[in-house]
Amino acid sequence: MKKISYLLTLFVLAACHSNKKPELGADTLKQDITAKTVAPKKADQDSLIKPYKLIADYMVTDTGYVDATVMGATYAVITKNGKLVDTIEKGYGVQKVNDHSYLYRTIMDTGPLEDPTSGKAGYKNNISGSLGNYILTLNGKKQNLSKLIPDFNDYFSSPSVINGKIYYWQIKKIDTTGNNSISAAQYDPVTKETMNHYLVNDYIETDNADHFAAPYIKNDTIYFDGENNKLKKFTKDLKLYN
Repeated sequence: MKKISYLLTLFVLAACHSNKKPELGADTLKQDITAKTVAPKKADQDSLIKPYKLIADYMVTDTGYVDATVMGATYAVITKNGKLVDTIEKGYGVQKVNDHSYLYRTIMDTGPLEDPTSGKAGYKNNISGSLGNYILTLNGKKQNLSKLIPDFNDYFSSPSVINGKIYYWQIKKIDTTGNNSISAAQYDPVTKETMNHYLVNDYIETDNADHFAAPYIKNDTIYFDGENNKLKKFTKDLKLYN
């Protein structure tokens, strides 16, 4: 009888650990005023990493796995000239717009895991948190991207910096039922102008932040891939090929 009870306990534990959250960016074709972001609790001596350069003057001083409730992601604590900048989504990184401007995504509301078993093996640091805002910096000044461009959704718009411009999925609410107008869009930080091309209406009935994959470029063609698995191809000035 004790042997049967022991085997049942092992079965239940195995089932609990098999419920893995999707990791942000795992299935996408991404190119491999500011929300308050709290740096994770200072790591102990065994979990400290050697700081390394990420891009330009941005340094990574700590990394780990973040349980963002419905999604999983990796985080990085970044500094500039020795001063804390933000806790960011490491997979997205810091994308260069030009020599004075960069784009990244924050990780917010960080803290210890409520359930220690929800951490991910292979990471010394596991924390809880949520996917935050996309931040555009200009000469060190932080700006919330959603305040600068129209119909930008921090959770679903998946922006990419390509040749100094920001391509993203434009999501405009069109009624009270939750329906949205979805367009491919391009924002020029220099002229501050946005152009778009309507694609489809969508209720976006998912919690998957990768529902719309980040736009990418291949052979001078801009690809928007994600809406009902239909691949859309554009010229760099957002003229539709197909």
